[in-house]
Amino acid sequence: MDVILPLAVPGIYTYAVPEGLAPLPGARVVVPFGTGRKLYSALVHRCHEEPPAVRRPRTILSVLDEHPLVRRSELEHWQALAAHYMCNPGEVMIAALPGALVLSSETRLMASHQSTPGDLDSRQTALLHVLQERHVLTMSEVGEVLGLKDPASLVGRMMDRGLLLLEEELQQGYKPRTERFVRLAPEASSEAALQAWFDQLEKAPKQLHALMRFIELSRCLTDEPRSVRRQELLASAGITPGVLNALVQKGLFVIEDRAPDAAAATPGSTDGPVLSPAQGRTLEGIREAWKDHAVTLLQGVTASGKTEIYIELVRELIAQGRQVLYLLPEIALTTQVITRLRRYFGEQVAVYHSRLTQRERSELWMRMLDDQAAPAIVLGARSAMFLPFRDLGLIVVDEEHDPSYKQHDPAPRYHARDMAIMLAGIHGAKVVLGSATPSMESLHQAHQGKYGHVVLNVRYGDATRTNVVRIDLRDAHRRKQMRGNFSTTLLDAMQAALARKEQVIIFQNRRGYAPVWQCETCGWVPECDQCDASLTYHKHDHTLRCHYCGRTYPPPSACGSCGGRRLRMLGLGTEKIEEELQLLLPEARIARMDQDSTRGRHAFERLLDRFASGQVDVLVGTQMVTKGLDLERVSVVGILHAENLMRHPDFRAHERAFQLMAQVAGRAGRRGDQGTLFIQARDIHHPLLELVVAGDVEGFHQRELEHRRAHGYPPFTRLVRLTLKHRSEERVQRTADALYTRLLDLPGIGLLGPEAPPVSRIRDLHLRQILVKLPRAGYRVTKERLSGTMDRLFAETEHRPVRLVIDVDPY
Repeated sequence: MDVILPLAVPGIYTYAVPEGLAPLPGARVVVPFGTGRKLYSALVHRCHEEPPAVRRPRTILSVLDEHPLVRRSELEHWQALAAHYMCNPGEVMIAALPGALVLSSETRLMASHQSTPGDLDSRQTALLHVLQERHVLTMSEVGEVLGLKDPASLVGRMMDRGLLLLEEELQQGYKPRTERFVRLAPEASSEAALQAWFDQLEKAPKQLHALMRFIELSRCLTDEPRSVRRQELLASAGITPGVLNALVQKGLFVIEDRAPDAAAATPGSTDGPVLSPAQGRTLEGIREAWKDHAVTLLQGVTASGKTEIYIELVRELIAQGRQVLYLLPEIALTTQVITRLRRYFGEQVAVYHSRLTQRERSELWMRMLDDQAAPAIVLGARSAMFLPFRDLGLIVVDEEHDPSYKQHDPAPRYHARDMAIMLAGIHGAKVVLGSATPSMESLHQAHQGKYGHVVLNVRYGDATRTNVVRIDLRDAHRRKQMRGNFSTTLLDAMQAALARKEQVIIFQNRRGYAPVWQCETCGWVPECDQCDASLTYHKHDHTLRCHYCGRTYPPPSACGSCGGRRLRMLGLGTEKIEEELQLLLPEARIARMDQDSTRGRHAFERLLDRFASGQVDVLVGTQMVTKGLDLERVSVVGILHAENLMRHPDFRAHERAFQLMAQVAGRAGRRGDQGTLFIQARDIHHPLLELVVAGDVEGFHQRELEHRRAHGYPPFTRLVRLTLKHRSEERVQRTADALYTRLLDLPGIGLLGPEAPPVSRIRDLHLRQILVKLPRAGYRVTKERLSGTMDRLFAETEHRPVRLVIDVDPY
């Protein structure tokens, strides 16, 4: 039997199955792995009778699942994903399964029965005394008892002397959620028995009131009495748990734990959305495109009503009894979309993303395995594509261009859009990719005839195209028309919008207060101790923070180099913009939307609700404000420093900048009057800005395509970025040079590097990168040769300590 282990180890492993056990593919089994007594919950990949050629297989210990936890189609998807992204099956398993379904082996310590020697120190003696009382402690509990952050060395010394023993115990991470229900005891359920209880409880008014409320809630005098949730009864009757427990002890009630009743699958509205003539033609165009293509690109301008078209497609598919996966790039967007979907589909819609608790994610996974309880529609971020669908008929990838669909760390470093297309192929499903600014790859595939292509260039209803105004910052500074980081033109437009009770969005793609502190005397800049990166000042907690490793530092009072006390802050982030606006517009209600202000589980939803309900006048934010939000009161949008978007050392910098500016423009004027986008820049005649003003997606695509073709970048090649990491800069450079030399022998590939990235040290690890360009013709064969070359190099003793990170399609 072959199994996948939930570890970053290469390949799959073969185990023997003892008599009496018959696990099915997709079920979990408990297996030993490694030289110690570690136990893991592995997933059965294949059952066979082929003994391994190398060694005698170890034996599985038990079977955890009577029925498969993962369907065959998901196993096929996992295998394809691991092969494409050059990662291990165990890494895919960890990413796919909810954490509560991946069992953990926890180290537990017990005292041995030998006599206690007299030469122990105080901590060793204290630990043995505690173990005599509590018998078993986990490693983390040992640390708490002894006040040690890492007790491993002390425990190791005691184990070497035979004073401590290890016990391995698998803990079941997932248990089905239960609720406490109250029902009448069997002997109290008849009408005569109830009457006797009424008489008996006359002198206990609270208990009598509890019985009366129970009868009202459960309708127990009808032919079909039912149980009542314990919390519901306590709240409705206004009683304490003590009153209820007294009735249980008297024999009137019985309390039982069981699964909560499934929410009624309300059907939602029977009518679909009202489509405009343009939307109707687009819908018919998608249907026609699907006759020849499994994947269709819907290129629709912002506010054109793409969601209503998706809803109509979803209605058609679930009417056929099939399931739908609706992908969004950000968890934040589910707040608005779930409301619109449930308006039409009620409780047939389930939501899945990483901000759900482990229990909630596990429960939805188990529901998906139940053909009767499985939801027809799943709305979620990229991780939702790993759910075990029974019969997937449609995948909607909304805002398909968004870089958030790419998983960067840890492995697997997959792109959800591309893997969703692969998943659709396994299920025989259709795919619609939607965007106002499609990615270069998707639009190129459409132009090549590999995808269907439908264009919707008309905004829905009476919404008009956003007007774009460019503001020359150099000229504004020369004319003294700047107030802080805002031109008077933008400020006047903001004040006019606020006077009309309209709202404003200000886009600044950098969080924090100031990106750099600098000594005015010598130019010293404080940097992170573990990373080669300057620290960003965050005013809300008065700290300097490294955005690469997360470490925080107190702000310096003097220069760390010359001792001077004249320190200044350079640059600006969303916190500083928010502070400036509070001074410039003191009457306005201003809020900030970035990673720092929306860390809580429901923080984004609360902020969005406040803005949508008119409790916030001006919203300052990073690219979170550009992602498909439908906010009808917004009439003015401002971009403060557009050139910063275009100057990243990345071949996709112009594509990302064009998409961001076009998307942020789409937040204005979505209802009624025309909205305006103000772009502040020092080079207002840059060709990219000309294309943004014209809203010319096709023009941008053709211009950018020629650059990509000339320099050998996607969509004409495939990229693999190899990142090498080690604490020794000399060693990582030596291994990078050796890898580059070996790769030169591979025919047909292009190489850039090895070179140090802009931030060349993160968490005390020195980095070197090699960018590999693979031809599309013979891509799989070339990638296999690449993989073999790397495996041989890192099998050598000299290079084995260097860590290699492989990122396929690193964008």
